Amino acid sequence: MTHTLIQNVSDQCIPNLVAAKTFHPRRIIWICTQEKKQALKYLQAATEYITPDQAVWEVDARNSETMQRELTHRFKQYPDDGDIVYHLTCGTKSMAVQTVIGLATHISKRHVKVSAVVMDPRTQKFDVLFPKANNDAFACSFLSFTEVLKIHGSERRDKSGRAMQDLKKIYEPLEQLRRLHKPLMKAMKDRRICSKEEARNGYFLHGGSDLPTILQQALYLAQEAGAIKQLRIQQQRFSFQPVHSHDAIAYIRNTWMEDWAGAVLAKHDDGAWRGGYSSVKVNIKNKGDYQEFDFLGVRNNHLVYWSCKNIKEVKPAQLFEVDALKDEVGGRDFHISGLIHTPNMDHGLKQKAARLGVKLLQVTRDDAEETLVRLSCQ
Repeated sequence: MTHTLIQNVSDQCIPNLVAAKTFHPRRIIWICTQEKKQALKYLQAATEYITPDQAVWEVDARNSETMQRELTHRFKQYPDDGDIVYHLTCGTKSMAVQTVIGLATHISKRHVKVSAVVMDPRTQKFDVLFPKANNDAFACSFLSFTEVLKIHGSERRDKSGRAMQDLKKIYEPLEQLRRLHKPLMKAMKDRRICSKEEARNGYFLHGGSDLPTILQQALYLAQEAGAIKQLRIQQQRFSFQPVHSHDAIAYIRNTWMEDWAGAVLAKHDDGAWRGGYSSVKVNIKNKGDYQEFDFLGVRNNHLVYWSCKNIKEVKPAQLFEVDALKDEVGGRDFHISGLIHTPNMDHGLKQKAARLGVKLLQVTRDDAEETLVRLSCQ
């Protein structure tokens, strides 16, 4: 067991909790600026079960002279009662350098054992940088879906969303809905569902007198996927009872993509997923209002977020929305985020998505399943 773990606080909270779980220290020292006090609050709450012995060293990262004096003073007062691990994945470069200088002084005077480590998100290992370089020295502990949300001040609404392992059981009807999408949209062109007030004897479509066969097939698939139940089709009308969807037409047009993403990722789960949900509502930073995410999961200490859009044209606004929401729910970095879409996209928009770090997947492609797994597991 490590005696003391020293960590810099930033919006990049995932590595800090991973380090606390991996090294399981008796004491944690947080080096924190005034601006990151809220992130510190979340981290302390998430690590209290590991050790209640936690101290905060507040510094001004914009003033190197003041920060050096503060850290030098702190290390002078620090007792030489055990080994120290300094984790420097997070925080600013100046915080890391000044802490290393303080540690060097501490070592020379106290002769304590000190290690400096950094987390490699690709290998999920901690590399030792000091005293002797050693790659992949410590295997990372893994965070659950709940833990990743908690360290960013967020939480899943109770019983919200469909768990990816449950979605795995209905992969087949969801995949059939994906394959039907193009001909279904062609059959539904210029057609719209009637209002609830008009549906006293069952729902019907405006814009024609028939109920296309492919639409009937899609509705039965929606029932097989557990979105609706008690489906009845009589001539040009249909009725149903909602289960996971209150709008059967919306489900076969759009919402199936959210469930399909979860089902595919669960089908190909290699044991690295630590929870994931489709159509999940999350209370972001305890603001009291819930934001719905089309698919949100955690794999190998990364938050994986997919937004799903069945629209005529993808515009920059959809890309900015994905980028903003993934930062809001999970802080900075250690993300994989993307947009699952139906229309073709021009080269310029693809370049913009690349600059934002937003993955793109056209769901109607033949290789959509393989591409989704590859992009989600990078």
